[in-house]
Amino acid sequence: MLKLPSRQIRFDTKPSKGALLQWSTVHTVCEESRCPNRSECFSRGTATFLIGGELCTRNCGFCSVKTGKGRSLREIAGKEASDIVEHVQKHGLEYVVLTSVTRDDDEQGLADHFASLIRTLRSQKVRVETLIPDFHARPEFLEVIARARPSVISHNLETVERLTTQVRSVASYETSLHVFKTLREIDSSLLLKSGLMVGLGETMPEIREALEHLFQTGVRLVTVGQYLQPDSEKLSVQKVYSADEFSEIEKMIRQTGYKGWKTGPFVRSSYFAETVYEQGGRCEH
Repeated sequence: MLKLPSRQIRFDTKPSKGALLQWSTVHTVCEESRCPNRSECFSRGTATFLIGGELCTRNCGFCSVKTGKGRSLREIAGKEASDIVEHVQKHGLEYVVLTSVTRDDDEQGLADHFASLIRTLRSQKVRVETLIPDFHARPEFLEVIARARPSVISHNLETVERLTTQVRSVASYETSLHVFKTLREIDSSLLLKSGLMVGLGETMPEIREALEHLFQTGVRLVTVGQYLQPDSEKLSVQKVYSADEFSEIEKMIRQTGYKGWKTGPFVRSSYFAETVYEQGGRCEH
């Protein structure tokens, strides 16, 4: 029987920036995806805001975000934006991560929603990292986001090529790589980031190959973390990586030439996002 990693969870009883959890109108991927770092990040006053509603049009084998057709983006975008901006202002946040559910029903609307929020937050001297769905790698949607000039554009490859069809819904390995190629063609100065999960049955050579493929498309920041099954209906964990194995993966990352990274059992794509950004050595755009 696999022994999954565990960690002590500490909750602050004093009012803090972690009060984000009490905002019924603001969704965070931290809660929706049951991230194991949510109490730690909230205590530091950081979170990844989830836009586009709380229902995703895709049903991936690893993700606990609810699937379905959400409310029209025209109905919810304004309220989402104002609530997020109000929270960022109230707590003086300087680095914000924006991600979203996938909205295959309105990709143009989602791209516009991202861009509008990015510009609003940047006008208030807030650094913005975006973690975007693939938008089917369509340049007209990716360009909308790129032209808003976020500090980082991230898109998760999630897993190695061989396992993609069983891990991800609709999304393909090649489409994700094409997202980065397209973004680099739009603006070669963009700082690009991606994330991988391990423990789904991949091999070390496959991990190395995925890291090399991402680097070849222009990605310079990367995260690698242990996959943890969010509920009984999702994919089961095939392997728990040791500290030595994560050290080996970090060595691969260094050898490939990445500028910034985070690896470990509880690492997720937005974990210490501002630190990875700073490690990348880029000034604010």
